[in-house]
Amino acid sequence: MRITDARIRPWLLLCICLYANVLFQRQNPPARLEVVELGTPPPAKIVSMAALGENIFASYLVMLFLQNVDVPAGRATPLADIDRSALIHWFDLTTDLDPNSGYPLLLATRHYAETGTPAQRRIMLDWIYQRFEERPNQRWPWLVHGVFVARHVLKDNALAEFYASALRNRVTDPRLPLWVRQMDLLLRADLGETEDARAILGALVAAGQIRSPAELKFLEARLLPDPSPD
Repeated sequence: MRITDARIRPWLLLCICLYANVLFQRQNPPARLEVVELGTPPPAKIVSMAALGENIFASYLVMLFLQNVDVPAGRATPLADIDRSALIHWFDLTTDLDPNSGYPLLLATRHYAETGTPAQRRIMLDWIYQRFEERPNQRWPWLVHGVFVARHVLKDNALAEFYASALRNRVTDPRLPLWVRQMDLLLRADLGETEDARAILGALVAAGQIRSPAELKFLEARLLPDPSPD
């Protein structure tokens, strides 16, 4: 009899645990799947006044809101379901509050431009480019990532070339890494647009942006046709 009781006890304990788990799940249902409505953000002046002129701090708080807007308490919203037009209005607010911050552009490129439908990604890339045009010497790193998204995520070579060309022509900061200026050339060379790539190489040499003979030799080699297989 004792042996039978010893065998029954583990199963009885297991049943009790399972029943307790069912009760717990009923009392604490999982997060609901809901779409967050961002709505229209308040004007930057109103936010600045509410923050007593602490625009950098206000911008940071808005960014924290945008970074976690898809997971508020008790809810979970797929990023693809967040309205990109409304999202851009909020990004404009935080960028206007603190134009020197790269946080909004970082979040736009790495969090939203890589999620959602192709149309949603293009909306975010368009916004990144518009903001890049305002301060190209400061905001070029985010457009560099835009080239990557256009080329490898959207598979839109024309858009990638457009952004790469803008980086080469619009950024005037002499501290810009040479590989950024050469993105346009290398991209066109990889796509077989040799004549365009040669024209870009000539422009870089004429502008004095390629001074090393070894670097010039490397770039010229990239423009040579691939050898035919044996």
